[in-house]
Amino acid sequence: MRRAATLLQLPLFLAAQALGREDINYKPDGNYRPRNVTGLDYYYYPWIGSYYNGSAVFTISDLKPRDKRIESEIEEEGELELCGQLQNITYTWSYPAILAITKIEPEDKRPENTNPIDVSLFTSYSNFTKYFSDYMDSGSMQDWDMPFIFESIEMSRYSYSATREKPDFNLTVAEDTGNGLPFRVIGGSELENNPLGGLQMNMSTCSGTEGWWGVGPISLGDDLDDISGVTNPTVQLTFDDSSASFSIQSWVVANTLGEEDEETIKVSARLTMEFLGRIDAARSDVLNKGTPVIWTPSMGFGNNSLSLDYESGAPAAAGVNIRHIWSILGAILVYIII
Repeated sequence: MRRAATLLQLPLFLAAQALGREDINYKPDGNYRPRNVTGLDYYYYPWIGSYYNGSAVFTISDLKPRDKRIESEIEEEGELELCGQLQNITYTWSYPAILAITKIEPEDKRPENTNPIDVSLFTSYSNFTKYFSDYMDSGSMQDWDMPFIFESIEMSRYSYSATREKPDFNLTVAEDTGNGLPFRVIGGSELENNPLGGLQMNMSTCSGTEGWWGVGPISLGDDLDDISGVTNPTVQLTFDDSSASFSIQSWVVANTLGEEDEETIKVSARLTMEFLGRIDAARSDVLNKGTPVIWTPSMGFGNNSLSLDYESGAPAAAGVNIRHIWSILGAILVYIII
């Protein structure tokens, strides 16, 4: 009976062995896709998950002067005030963006990542097209083209592993979501140093013209005697198989980058980033319903008519290594005969 059971299980076993076989490095228990899809930029889309195209809108508001003088100097010279150009200002700018909501790495790879999902946001000066005609994999060019990147945890890639084990942001999925309703995720960072990256903007200055400003996140461990109400950065995410919204809130400091503008003082401000996007069905895997958040891998397997690799990718992803399967068959036949 045991030999008969082995014969019955054989087709399923061979099918499992066939998946991803053309990509010899593909591991079904991992979070990477098979590297067999022609035309897929694996810098942005290497992980199993959902990808959304949209815009990242940044807003600076609640500007206040930063005053680093000692108390005696303030009493003698008076308190700093914002110039008229910066009073009650709200400044907004945006970039094209890709939001990636993806499967986490296996527990044995990142045991300290207890988040249910990984979240990444990539922005672009060129709408992700400037270098694509010359570079199939934009990994060598992305640093020049991305003004802002968000990662809930330092992401590992095919070519290199992450150096930090713990997440930058702790994420929680609401249990009553995902089953016919969009998934809702909240999170925040409790690290001593604010993990958000800096960025630049072109905003009004006190000299009466616009100028480039450098914007850097504020950490609770910084010297904050002159700033009140600062909190750790927080994130909110809502997504399903058609759309996603993602927001970040943080406190920042900003100063002009031009040495010629000595009239404009350094300021603190509230920074908000809001992303709205639609699913990129051609580059996303199938998002299942209900919690926990799980995907049925489709990119690289040709089993989804909406995928970039449908039909043409199926033979590549599920290509059968004939010699490998014959060796399996031989071993099983020997076992049956014995």
